[in-house]
Amino acid sequence: MVDSPTVVLPSLLDRLRQVRRDLHQHPELGFEEHRTQGIVIDWLREHGYQPRACAGTGVIADLREAPAPTIALRADLDCLPMPEHTDLPWRSVHDGRAHKCGHDGHTAILLGVAAVLAAQPERTRANVRLLFQPAEEGVRGGGARVMVAEGALAGVAECYGLHNWPGFPKGEVRVAAGPLMAQVDNFEIVVEGVGGHASEPQRCRDPVLAGASVLQAVQGVVARGVGSRGVAVVSVTQFHAGTADNVIPREARMRGTIRTFDPALRGDLIERLHAATAGAAAAHGCNGKFELLPEYPVLVNDAACAERVRDVAMRVVGADCVSGEGLPICGAEDFAYFAQAVPSAYFFLGAGAPVGGTPGCHHPDFDFDEDLLELGVRMFIELVQS
Repeated sequence: MVDSPTVVLPSLLDRLRQVRRDLHQHPELGFEEHRTQGIVIDWLREHGYQPRACAGTGVIADLREAPAPTIALRADLDCLPMPEHTDLPWRSVHDGRAHKCGHDGHTAILLGVAAVLAAQPERTRANVRLLFQPAEEGVRGGGARVMVAEGALAGVAECYGLHNWPGFPKGEVRVAAGPLMAQVDNFEIVVEGVGGHASEPQRCRDPVLAGASVLQAVQGVVARGVGSRGVAVVSVTQFHAGTADNVIPREARMRGTIRTFDPALRGDLIERLHAATAGAAAAHGCNGKFELLPEYPVLVNDAACAERVRDVAMRVVGADCVSGEGLPICGAEDFAYFAQAVPSAYFFLGAGAPVGGTPGCHHPDFDFDEDLLELGVRMFIELVQS
């Protein structure tokens, strides 16, 4: 990082590491972050804030009450329903729950921002609203939508969020205006046939065979239906059929995900998926039904807010370490609901090691890189100063 007037004291960084590791060791799923919420509330009260609950297990706190432009900063609280494969001293104590996306680090960063602003409120004349959001990881539509519905952005002029990203070089900041992360729609396909004894397939209408054709047809929709019009991803991620070796089942089920950035392309893609499912199933004498399960909208960065992030990042990490390379990405984020409500920008802190592979987010070997704590605090502090 380049020289900057913003300095995070070593003693504060030590405390943030301790908190981060404690959160990592005790992960909680979306809308179940009761222990995490208590840690956040205790920290904020210790530093003079008056925190209040929002969206059940979320927390909101304002730097000052006097009328002033309000800038919101967001961190996510929840973990993932997956195992941890590390042997770290602070590895998860809960089987099947783990902080494998770095939300423990994001929470620690925003706690650090709260401490710096409380100790040095002169850094900004604006009010800073700290948003500790539950349930980012696809739980019942996302915690951001609930926070917006409960008035978390009332009076907010701009909102900013960040995410660690092992896919980008460590210490770099990546940001871009416009669509940054994809709209996500999940789907379920049910192929209904006629089951029977596996020794007499001629008497059946095999939904497994039909399902295999449906899978190929669905995966081919992007390759033959998008062309140069834009970017889209369709992935079938589950295929379930049958329970016995000698029985042809009555139905087969598939689930998967769709990622798009353009509403018109999304609409056309969904129509093609319906047709591909029905047509491929019918070719085998089966009935195919495609059901759309909408999730998060596309995350769109406001141009002025994105430029502000870029300007700040150039001061913090240097011009050579700031770009929009690799963006947009087909991952999804419910920060999109904040960005729909007020001008906002979301950005990435690179976490990839220069030598050797760094486990990516949602990998069982992932652990948040604590070197990013200071960088994240400095980025947020200088954003509110700007």
